[in-house]
Amino acid sequence: MKASDVMNTDVVYATLPNTRERVLDLFKKYEISAVPVLKNDRLVGIVTRKDILRKVEEDQLALLMTPNPVTVQVDDSLKKVVEIFVNTQFRRLPVLDGEKLAGIITLRDVINKIAEMEIDEPVKDYVTNSTVCVWAETPLNIVGEIMRLSNSELCPVLDENASVIGLIDEKIMLTETLIEEFLEESRYSSSSDSEDSWMWDSIRDYSIKYFEVSVVKLPKEPVRNFIKQAVFVYPQTRISKVAREMVRHDIDHMPVLDADERLTGMVHDRELIKVLLEKD
Repeated sequence: MKASDVMNTDVVYATLPNTRERVLDLFKKYEISAVPVLKNDRLVGIVTRKDILRKVEEDQLALLMTPNPVTVQVDDSLKKVVEIFVNTQFRRLPVLDGEKLAGIITLRDVINKIAEMEIDEPVKDYVTNSTVCVWAETPLNIVGEIMRLSNSELCPVLDENASVIGLIDEKIMLTETLIEEFLEESRYSSSSDSEDSWMWDSIRDYSIKYFEVSVVKLPKEPVRNFIKQAVFVYPQTRISKVAREMVRHDIDHMPVLDADERLTGMVHDRELIKVLLEKD
């Protein structure tokens, strides 16, 4: 199987010269978090939601984007694509035909392919047995700090009976609307008299490893008001079924319950695609 068998050929992209506003419009319109950047029909970079948040004072796309991104060719094997995903933090790879952009492959595209296959082996060997959980009544701003300090990209949310009732992740924390409001406030606010002011100077000292951006002030409402639906699998659930559940519910991580319905670990998309390294 080749990269061309998995890639999405309907690629949303930006061109140089351009601005942050144009990129944000693309993110919002197509509900995506990154776009390749072209100049004279050649790939010159890629820009993500995190790039924009890292460089809040920058407006020009040429300075926002990451130049010379890692790419694959249309004839490269799917195994090569998976190896790059497994060994890096990338969640998407531009696909080239020579020097021309031909498509893009995301981690979700690989999960889609696994969902179409019939891989019957149980998922238990791809389960991460440690995860950080939060209580349903924990304020969202505290959850943000827990995720920052623990380097967690997602937290299962538990009720008073320790049952999983939902998930909270970066996609919920950093919506496009939040980004726009944050950028607007950081550019035009002139004082920090209000406790809720989002002044860049007042928050820039709060480093964050996972989000890779400066911490924004999150609401103090209980996290239960923001969670995604509780979806889970079991250690014996077939791998292709797990992939189908990820696609169906638009999530990248699945809680795993034991026979007593207790949380025992998580299946992450980056771990699940390793199954393809063991297949021909």
